[in-house]
Formats: sequence, structure tokens, C-alpha cells
Amino acid sequence: MRRTWLIVGGVFTLATVGGLGTGFGLNVGLPEDSADTSLLYSTTTETTVSAYRITTPELFVEVAGEVDVKVIATPASKGARRLTVERRLTWTGADGRHHSESWNGRWLRAEMMCGVAACGALYTLTVPEGTPVRLITPPRTLTCAPRVCQDG
Repeated sequence: MRRTWLIVGGVFTLATVGGLGTGFGLNVGLPEDSADTSLLYSTTTETTVSAYRITTPELFVEVAGEVDVKVIATPASKGARRLTVERRLTWTGADGRHHSESWNGRWLRAEMMCGVAACGALYTLTVPEGTPVRLITPPRTLTCAPRVCQDG
């Protein structure tokens, strides 16, 4: 008799839990409490850092489009001389941006062009003290002291 009650109780429990779970799963949803909206503005910023061993006595930086360059001189350390390039790209909207960059051990070339929306790039170059950095921007060439170099 006890075995019968255990079987009946188990079946009843299984039916109750299974039935309630199925009922809640099928009939209970999250409320759809929302309002009309549209995205008005979106800005994306991407920052990357690269470090290179340099052997050349001077560096050349050629930029085009919406690119600013900041040069920071650090005390020369023993051992390998190093160039650190931090690039911070910012753009708005889905128009995106066109960014290109190349480095050959002596020349850093960077370009940032925008679609309809605004965008820009800030390159922060950390170089060993006493390393001349020549910024090439049409129509002139600047020798950058530790400051922000801008075309203008």
C-alpha cells in the first residue's frame, strides 16, 4: 500500500510541476513596455598602442585628412631605442571612416577620412629625446618639438 501511495504521489508531483512549468513557459511573457525611439547620435572611439624598435636617427610622419600628431620626448634609455605609437580614432554615425596606416622603420604614414559625419585621429608618438620628428602635411614640412603638431 505504501508503494502505491509513493507512485501516486510521484505521478501527481510530476504532473503538477510539469503542467505549471509548461503553463508559465507558454503563457507568461515579459511586458512589452516600450516607446518609439530612434538613434540620434553615436560616437565610437578606438585606441591602439604599438611599440617599435627604431634604428634611424630621425623619423618622418606623413599625414592626410583628419589626423593630428602629438610628439612626446622621453629620456633616452640604455639599450634599444623605441618608438611608441598610440592612435586614437574617433568617428560618429554609421558612415564610418576610412583609416589607413603604414610603417617602414623610418616613415609613418597615416590617413583618416570621414564620410558625411565627423571623425578624427590623434597619433601620440613617444620618441627618445633628441630624435627629430619631421611632420609632412601638404604643403609644408614641420620639425615637431614635444607638442601637438597640426596642419594649418
